[in-house]
Amino acid sequence: MVDTGVSFGVGLLIGGLGLMLAWGLLWFVVGAVGLARRTSGWAIFMSSVSSTAIAALSLTGVFWAVDAARLGSSALHLGLAGIPTALLVAAAFRLEDGRRIGPALIEGSLMMVHQLLGLHEEGGGCGQCHEQPVAEHPCQQKPCFEQSCHEKPCEGKP
Repeated sequence: MVDTGVSFGVGLLIGGLGLMLAWGLLWFVVGAVGLARRTSGWAIFMSSVSSTAIAALSLTGVFWAVDAARLGSSALHLGLAGIPTALLVAAAFRLEDGRRIGPALIEGSLMMVHQLLGLHEEGGGCGQCHEQPVAEHPCQQKPCFEQSCHEKPCEGKP
């Protein structure tokens, strides 16, 4: 029983570090392109390098420390899916303003990528898409921080 729990915990650790490594590699590429285009600085690039290196070294350490026989256990394989499943479940919940967490995270990440790569600053840009009116449901719109408009049309809806 303890062996199964340890295998599951190692699987959670490997799954979480794997996600951290993939996220770090994504921002490493974005930071490198931004640095090459001179739309972001060294601090962003070095931050992505450090997070990627920390995840890679930690993952290497876990693989080095884990017994090879444990890597084939079904408990470890279930643990591998634990962190991604938890993130998918959390993505379905709503923020205070009524938007879902997953789409808000993706929207924020895309906005950061566009800012770091300077997509809105160049002549071609995005065709002024950020100035076009939004025809979305109120639950999908960006939050308003004005005190006068704190009516939440999505409150209480699933």
